[in-house]
Amino acid sequence: MTGRGRLSEAGPAARLSSPSRRNPDPAHPVPEPGPVRTCVGCRATGRRSALLRVVLSDVGAGEPALVADERRRMPGRGAWLHPDQRCLELAVRRRAFGRALRYTGPLGTEAVERAVTRLAAQQPQHSTTVPDPTSGTDRR
Repeated sequence: MTGRGRLSEAGPAARLSSPSRRNPDPAHPVPEPGPVRTCVGCRATGRRSALLRVVLSDVGAGEPALVADERRRMPGRGAWLHPDQRCLELAVRRRAFGRALRYTGPLGTEAVERAVTRLAAQQPQHSTTVPDPTSGTDRR
């Protein structure tokens, strides 16, 4: 007996249908519209509107520092961060800003810390699970 014969004997309930545009698979959630970015602290993805963009800028003393780009319009390469103190601590501890912005020197994070503190008070916590930075589970 062929495969087609067995399927017709089992009935239409035995047929496995693949998802298509007409019959989408209900088990797979539809992604939210809009750009998605990855937080350099917790490495979780989130909508661009929920993350803070951080860029490298000269503050006048010749030493580049991190600046929070709240309007998301400043020129140059940007790194994305949840406005959460834990994500900022993880990013600083892992030196993630230097890698994301392709800069090897020391970076001042005071302006970003002020912006994160201010934004964290305004917005609810993000829904991803962020590991506690004091737990001692540093992967190196």
